Amino acid sequence: MSGLLQQAADALQGLPPELVVLIISALPVFEIRGGVLVGQLLFHLPTGHVLLWGFLGNILSVTPVLLLLQPLSRWLYSNRFAGRLLHWLFSRAQRKADQINRWGPLGLMLFTAIPLPASGAWTAAFASILLGIRRRRAIASIYAGIAIAGVAVSLLTHGASAGARGILGP
Repeated sequence: MSGLLQQAADALQGLPPELVVLIISALPVFEIRGGVLVGQLLFHLPTGHVLLWGFLGNILSVTPVLLLLQPLSRWLYSNRFAGRLLHWLFSRAQRKADQINRWGPLGLMLFTAIPLPASGAWTAAFASILLGIRRRRAIASIYAGIAIAGVAVSLLTHGASAGARGILGP
C-alpha cells in the first residue's frame, strides 16, 4: 500500500472500518481503488462490504461534480482562486478527453474503470462535461466504471495476496 494511502488511513484511525473505506473512496486522489486496498489489506473486510462502501464513497463524491459543476462553472470562473483551480482541473481532463471522445459513453466507462494514474471518476466527470456527454449517460457510464474498477482492484488484491501466501507459505 502506498505511503500516502497509509497516511490517509492512519489519519482516520478510530473510525469504523466501513466509514474509512467510504471516506478514502470519496477522495479524488484514491477513489474506489484506494478504498478497496484499505478495506481488504488493512481491515480484512469481506469483499462485498468493501465494494459497497467503496462504491458509495466514490459516487457520493463525484455525483455533485456531474450534476452541479457545469451550471456553477460560470460563477466559479469569476472568482480568481476558484477560476484557477477550475482551469487546472479542466485542462487535466482536456488532455484525457481525446481518448474518451473516440468511444463516447463507453470510453468514459472504460476510462473510469482502468486502474491507472490520472484516470478515474473525477477526471471522467470533468471530461464528460468538456465533451458535452449527456448527464444521464455520463452518470451511468461513470458509475459502471467505478463498479468495474472496484471489482478489478479487488481481484488483483486477492490474486496478489494469494500468490504471496503460496510463495511465503500459510
